[in-house]
Amino acid sequence: MSNAFSEQPLTLSDFHLAERASGASIVTSTDRSVTFGGQTSVTIPAHGEVISDPVPFPVRAESDVVISFYLPERAQGVSTHDFSFQENYLADGDVAGAADIAVRETIWRYIIISDLDVLNIAATGTLVAFGASITEGHNSSGNANQRYTNLLATRLNASGRTVGVANEGVAGNQLLGVGIGQSALDRFDRDVLSRSGVRWVIFADNPINDLASGREPTGEQLIGGLRQLIDRAHAAGVSFFCATLTPFEGNEHWRPAREVARSEYNAFVRSAGSGCDAVIDFDRATHDPAAPTRFLPAYDAGDHLHPNNAGMAAMANAVALGLFGPAIPEAPTTLAEAFNNIGVTSDTNTGPGNFDGGGASFSGQALAAGGAVPGGSVTTGGVSLTWPATAGTGQPDNAIATGQLITVPGSGNTLAFLYSASYGGVSGTGTIHYSDGTTQTYRLDSPDWFVSATTEATVAVVASYQNRQGNVRYDAPSAVFSAQVPLASGKALTGVRLPVAGGAPVQAGLPTLHIFAAVVTNR
Repeated sequence: MSNAFSEQPLTLSDFHLAERASGASIVTSTDRSVTFGGQTSVTIPAHGEVISDPVPFPVRAESDVVISFYLPERAQGVSTHDFSFQENYLADGDVAGAADIAVRETIWRYIIISDLDVLNIAATGTLVAFGASITEGHNSSGNANQRYTNLLATRLNASGRTVGVANEGVAGNQLLGVGIGQSALDRFDRDVLSRSGVRWVIFADNPINDLASGREPTGEQLIGGLRQLIDRAHAAGVSFFCATLTPFEGNEHWRPAREVARSEYNAFVRSAGSGCDAVIDFDRATHDPAAPTRFLPAYDAGDHLHPNNAGMAAMANAVALGLFGPAIPEAPTTLAEAFNNIGVTSDTNTGPGNFDGGGASFSGQALAAGGAVPGGSVTTGGVSLTWPATAGTGQPDNAIATGQLITVPGSGNTLAFLYSASYGGVSGTGTIHYSDGTTQTYRLDSPDWFVSATTEATVAVVASYQNRQGNVRYDAPSAVFSAQVPLASGKALTGVRLPVAGGAPVQAGLPTLHIFAAVVTNR
């Protein structure tokens, strides 16, 4: 949380984090409280910033996360990022963490929030896209994540690379001068070098704003500023990728002399002695081959300065993914190989069980009485699935759904699951992969395991009691649920990506989806 540009301290309270459902509503089962040094409120000093305590909260790649908080007093002059191209909401009173809010005002800017750090031990680093309005996503579709940085993140994810992409574009920002916000030279340390895990930076469109400022910098002056950024990045151990400047003839700010300076800058970026660790040729990716000083009409948002969605895609595709290390193809595993939780125990040995983060577990004996015998079949909705043979043995018997890619046995037109949830109901979206390269999304919605009868899901098995640590029986029924997903006709299934709906190891207080079985069959 940032108060960097305010002259007054700022007090905030009642912070919440949740997965976005739609608009100003959240998925209530994902809501988490956020603290600062264990406290629910925090005062940010003038020109300062604060960082919250870590929050156990699974973040799906390319998902929307809602951060809500309350200002107990009216605040003036708060630190703001003016162009978010994403809706944010203001409401009266303390509605932080509410399932839905009565929106007083919809704003297209970010206030106070500076960063959301996602901790992932598999990540190879953070890429910071450093630039101006083109980087920021100006003229791309709002609420659609069509900035080149979003599209690049999609490409990285699809390639198997785990790279964080941080967008530090500021519309109107200049390399040398003060336009909108501090110059790139002045904000480089804060906005790039201090970002968590930064390994790479792409520097793009700021010099265009210098050229449009009326100060008429020469190509050599722009190159001098670029050299400073390169040297500072290298001193910090960060790879610096130089992007060529996109064309802008036809825009009101274009002049022949400014085109000369742009050409000189681009020639330097492409030269062997530039010091750039790589060249991202946004100019070549977007210009009209028949008129290289202009945007290709299909990529022009209409002002002859900013790319449209197709232009953003062309820019994202111009970035060589090999700059971020080799692709890591993910081989699917069986569901049994993905098991990472012990949710079922024998009544005489409850110690290994921890279905909910608090040591509770299903009773193997009670489940068997309800029809789930280890290694046997559970028939529900006309589909038979194999109950884990390890259930009740003290070995893992379910997979906490954290996005694993699995193979599923069988063939047919229906994908079926057995599952349940701990610490509240939970929902998650996964992906089905077909041999022709196409994909299909699916959604699993699970009530809490304490629910033994519900209209929200199909109950497959009911256990009449549960187990607790110390071989203690807990007299409360619990259930395993089932769901069926229709598959695309005539296509061969190659793998199923489980939803991200919890965290492994399981944590008390975090709603978590547990998958016990999956099969493909004809239904």
